[in-house]
Amino acid sequence: MTEREAFIRGIAENLYDDTPRLAFADWLDEHGEHDRAEFIRVQVELEPIRDRYEIPRAAELHAREKQFGCYRRYTREAAQKWLGKMPKAWDDWQKGITIEFRRGFPDTLALPARTFLEVGAQIRERHPTIRRVVLFRVNGYGERVAMCPALSGLSELELACWYSDNDARAIAASPHLNELGVLELWLARQVPLRDSQLCRIAASGKAWPKLHELVLLNPYDEMERTRKRLVTVANKAAERKVAVYRCGFSGLYPFAADFWYAFPGHLPDGRAALALEDPRTSPPSLCVLTFDKRGRQTEDVIYVPFPAELCALREYEYARYEHVDRQRQHLIDTIGLQPGFIRIQDCRFPGDAADYNRPCPDIPNDFGVPDTDDEESWNTWPTGNGGNAWRNVRNGEWVFGWDRYGDNSGHIHST
Repeated sequence: MTEREAFIRGIAENLYDDTPRLAFADWLDEHGEHDRAEFIRVQVELEPIRDRYEIPRAAELHAREKQFGCYRRYTREAAQKWLGKMPKAWDDWQKGITIEFRRGFPDTLALPARTFLEVGAQIRERHPTIRRVVLFRVNGYGERVAMCPALSGLSELELACWYSDNDARAIAASPHLNELGVLELWLARQVPLRDSQLCRIAASGKAWPKLHELVLLNPYDEMERTRKRLVTVANKAAERKVAVYRCGFSGLYPFAADFWYAFPGHLPDGRAALALEDPRTSPPSLCVLTFDKRGRQTEDVIYVPFPAELCALREYEYARYEHVDRQRQHLIDTIGLQPGFIRIQDCRFPGDAADYNRPCPDIPNDFGVPDTDDEESWNTWPTGNGGNAWRNVRNGEWVFGWDRYGDNSGHIHST
C-alpha cells in the first residue's frame, strides 16, 4: 500500500472526521499538489456554512470551489481529474450519474437503480470516501438492489423516488446494509400506496441494525401535519426513537445581493426588503416590498421615485436591465437599503397576475408516482420523476417566470 492509498483508507474509515482530510492536504502540499490540497481545505471550511450565503466568507469559498470545477451538484473541469479512471461513459447523461464532492472528496453518488447495479461497485471501489448513495427509479428493482454487494459498508442511503411495498421489503431485508447509519425515505406516495406502510416496513427492517436516523422527507411541504405524524408511526414500528421528519422544500426563496434586475436587502430597521421597477407609476418608481422575520410579505409597500436623471431618459433607456448600479445606489441613499442576501416566502408586486413571475418549486407532473420501467421513459429522463424532483429538493432550485430558474445561492439562470 502506498502512502497516498493509506491516507485515502484512513479518510474512508473516518468519514465524518476532518482531521485525516487536512493531514492529507498537508501531505499533498509537501508533494507539490497544491491545487488538490487547497481544494480540500476550501471544502472543509465551507461545509458547516455551505448554505449560509449571507456570510461573506461563505460566498468567497463558494466562488473558489466553483473555480475548481465544482458547481452545485455538478463536477467538471479541474475536479474531474481527481476522479481518476471511471467506468466507460459514466458521465453520459443517459446513465444519470451525479458525483458530488464534499470536504475535498467524492461524497455523494446519485444514480438510477439500474445504473447502480451496472457500475456502482466499480465507482465505490475507486472512491471509498463515498458516504451517501442516492437511488432513483427503485420501482421494480428492489430485490436486485438488495442483493447488490456495492451496498456493503455504506453509511447513508437515500431512496429519492417512489416504489412498491415489495421493493421496500426487499431492501429492508438486504444482507449488505448492516453498516447503514442513515436511511432517507421520500414520502408523498400516491394512492393506493401508503406512506404509513412504507414507514413501518423501513422502521422494522432487519437490514440495518446500526441505523440511528430514519429520515422521513416530505419533498414539498404539502400535508405537513399529517406527514409529521408518521414519525410516531415509524418509532412505534422500530420500538425506539429513530425517525425524524424533514421538509425538503422550505418555501423560502433565496435572493442574492446582485439578483438579476431586482434589489434585495435589509432596511435600517432590520426588515428584509425587495425592490423592483414599477413602470406603471408616473413618474416611474421603485416598488419596495417588505417582509417579516419569517419571510412573509407585509402590507407595508414603499414607493421610491426614480432619480431625476433616469426619469428624464426615454422610456426604453431606463428599463430595468440598465442603470442598475444607479438604481441600487438611489435606494441606499433614500431609504437606507443595505443590499444583501435574503430569504422570503411567495411575494407579489402590486399589479402582478396571480401566477406571473412568482417563485415556485418545479414539481414534476408525475410527482409521487412509481417510475415505469420501459425504454421510452428511461431515454426521456434516466433518473425518473424522483431524480427530476431531487434537483429541486436537494439543490434548492425553483422556477422564476416561465424560462428561468434560481438556485440556492439566490442567482437566476436561463433555461
